[in-house]
Amino acid sequence: MDRTDLKVCVLRHMSDRYAPLLAFWTGQGPLPQSTRIEAHCDLVYTLVLLGEEATVPSAALKALVEALRGYSLPGLAPHAGLPVLSVHNLAYACGVLNLFPARKTALYSRLAEGRSFAPDTIVDPASHLPIFPPKWAHHNWRVSHWIGGIPSILLSLSRSGLPFADQAAQRLAITRDASDRLVAPQTGLLRAWRSDAVQWLFRRLYAFRHDPDLGDLGGVAHLLWIDHVIGRRYVGLEALHAQASHLFRKHGPFMEAVPYCLDFDIVQILRTAAGQLGRTDPADRTRAAGMMAAIEAFFAAPIPEGYTLHKVPGALATWHECALMTDTPTGPDHTNPPTDIIREAFWL
Repeated sequence: MDRTDLKVCVLRHMSDRYAPLLAFWTGQGPLPQSTRIEAHCDLVYTLVLLGEEATVPSAALKALVEALRGYSLPGLAPHAGLPVLSVHNLAYACGVLNLFPARKTALYSRLAEGRSFAPDTIVDPASHLPIFPPKWAHHNWRVSHWIGGIPSILLSLSRSGLPFADQAAQRLAITRDASDRLVAPQTGLLRAWRSDAVQWLFRRLYAFRHDPDLGDLGGVAHLLWIDHVIGRRYVGLEALHAQASHLFRKHGPFMEAVPYCLDFDIVQILRTAAGQLGRTDPADRTRAAGMMAAIEAFFAAPIPEGYTLHKVPGALATWHECALMTDTPTGPDHTNPPTDIIREAFWL
């Protein structure tokens, strides 16, 4: 498949399944009613990863910000009576704003208008750790949405141009350093649980549906994204690289049945850990080239009905990670560099 055909296939899929949302985000239709914040973000990330960011109108971004103002936002002073937006969705929405650097300061200013910086709502002031639900401590992939999502929000606010950006940067530095206490130095994986026995049982039950090793590695990815952006060396770097390479080669063509964000988590860790180590295994590059072809073939074929919108940007981001690993140019004339989406958005 020619690289430009991937764009054609994905846009056709968007038009077939999500026509009103696609029309809104390309300036050709009204704001769809009752659309979840996550779905708006999914569509924007998809357009950006297809190289179609120029089609996103300023009015649509402003409408997204107004929709966000209808929520109480983690890290900003809570508004009584408003529904609370999840940490994941705010990190994701901030990622959308970050993807448009020329517009983001004005968008962040409107987002935070009338609201003050409230870091103690997301970071424990005594331990300096991100606040996460203890009931999910055994589920590394799920709990990582708080452990990584909260630093992502702080990182976005620190680069937002808002008056409290320096305060956010200071809290980010303290919180990220403190979060090393949640990472096992021998493996580089999250270790937020207290009971080893319960963790053993959780992994056995989780294995009935998923590879628990994929869940563990995919979980810590959310925290490593922050390290990737700020240039921080990964804890357990050698072990992370070895595990990512092992799982990348073990599972194929995708980590699970279809391409989505879990694929991105594994490949992104592998690529960035290899970059920190200063080496890339030729076998991993060959595997990455095969995964690119598999993603292209997936979108060229009829898409399964259960393939949700949220999986699309994960698949496309994985394609770009593989392109980065294989030094494959993108774009219609094959001259554009692949997109390192985490460096641009700080979240996925």
